[in-house]
Amino acid sequence: MNIEPLTDYDSAKDFLLPYEADCVQLASYVRKEMENLFVIKDDESTVGIIYAKGTLLHCIPHFTDCAGEVTKVLSDFLLTHQVKCVNGSSTVTEAIKALLQAQGRLPTQTNRYRLMTLPAGSPLPAPADPLVNDDEIRRCANPEHDADLLFALQKAYLIEEVAPAGKNPGDLEINVILKQIIKNQICLALFSDGEPVAKANTNAIGWKCVQVGGVYTHPLYRRNGYAQTLVSNLCARILRTGRTVTLYVKEKNTAARALYQKLGFQDREGFEIVYFS
Repeated sequence: MNIEPLTDYDSAKDFLLPYEADCVQLASYVRKEMENLFVIKDDESTVGIIYAKGTLLHCIPHFTDCAGEVTKVLSDFLLTHQVKCVNGSSTVTEAIKALLQAQGRLPTQTNRYRLMTLPAGSPLPAPADPLVNDDEIRRCANPEHDADLLFALQKAYLIEEVAPAGKNPGDLEINVILKQIIKNQICLALFSDGEPVAKANTNAIGWKCVQVGGVYTHPLYRRNGYAQTLVSNLCARILRTGRTVTLYVKEKNTAARALYQKLGFQDREGFEIVYFS
């Protein structure tokens, strides 16, 4: 078994398609034929696909059947690839976490999530509360203009939901991330009295699946059904393309999980993001 740079993107697509809902970010990188993608092979058979540049994304669907051999080649691979974050299914992420710990790279934080999916063709319930007064949903598609409008919401979202404790991203980094989202993804914002108070966007677009993320409502505007209305609107746009919607929500965030279940999302497997010093 060995790990080698990915060159055959069509074969990688064929391999990933049955598992795409579990690794939409990785699938989107393969779809765009990005660099820093690698294939784990056993003779001529593909065992897994990984992306490794700072963040390590992985899809090794039958890991438990070949854990010993995969662990060995991954251990050698990680000696020469700097990893600051591992992102993917809990079973494989925990195994990679153990490998890095054995190499002296200690985890600083582990965020545990539940992966959820809304299959293509799913009906969406009608919004519980229609928008009132001057509330409206807008698609934000102008990076130069809309990044300024959504900056405060994006910053709060990253600090509260994404960034490891004590390592908040700088304003310049946040601005770059937000402009990329607005340019390359579907980004919706809910405006109340002309001010953006909630946002939601896609953050990865695969072949048959689209991953939703960045869902955030300003604390003063919560409990108004804004998040449900935004996510429902975003999901409707995705479902019209015949794709499945996926997202992951923190295990302890029972309110968000209940919201997504109301929209028809189904629980899948555990999902983890582990940060390293």
